[in-house]
Amino acid sequence: MSGLAHFRPLREEVRDELRSRITSGTYAPGTRLVERTIASELGVSRVPVREALQALVLEGFAEDRLTRGIAVRSYDAAQIADLAQVGGALEAVLVRRLATYARPSDLAPLRDVLDEAAFVIGAGDVPAAVAANARFHEVLQELGRGTIVGEVLTTIGERRRWLMRQHTDPAPIHAEHEALYAALVAADVEGAVALVEAHARGSVVHAVTSQPGARR
Repeated sequence: MSGLAHFRPLREEVRDELRSRITSGTYAPGTRLVERTIASELGVSRVPVREALQALVLEGFAEDRLTRGIAVRSYDAAQIADLAQVGGALEAVLVRRLATYARPSDLAPLRDVLDEAAFVIGAGDVPAAVAANARFHEVLQELGRGTIVGEVLTTIGERRRWLMRQHTDPAPIHAEHEALYAALVAADVEGAVALVEAHARGSVVHAVTSQPGARR
């Protein structure tokens, strides 16, 4: 299969590729995942594609519509709210820890991704800005590595990656990230927690209004 490694079972490589396409928005909610078409695109047989699709159904990224085949999962408003609130609650625990214990140098990776986002926003590159904003949360998650909250965030990381890429107006999101970073550097624990909680509430609105297939 072109561009994919073979050190793991092929079905896992196919699964990871398809999951990446879903979380990045390449496959929008409701998109049919046609076994034959995917196999042709990836240059593999239909067997690993079939196994990969079933794995994605079990993971919650796709849904089996029985007679209509497998499609990218569409989240309803309540499910989107649950995802955003769970992620926000976990991040609140994490930023409380970071604001209390982290040194400014520990937060340098956040500064780097913020600068990247500012650059692409200034250049008018919306897709790149949306991706950079999403990476801010991935970097936060990385800063929690080795902690229980970091481990739990990892388990929902791919779904949250999809959620963060639903924000189609990157400038306000970037401003919220800058405010959170400033609170962390200033060791403003309660301010950082309040910003994360407000950010999670905003994520619900953005995701619900931007997803054509969302069921309300």
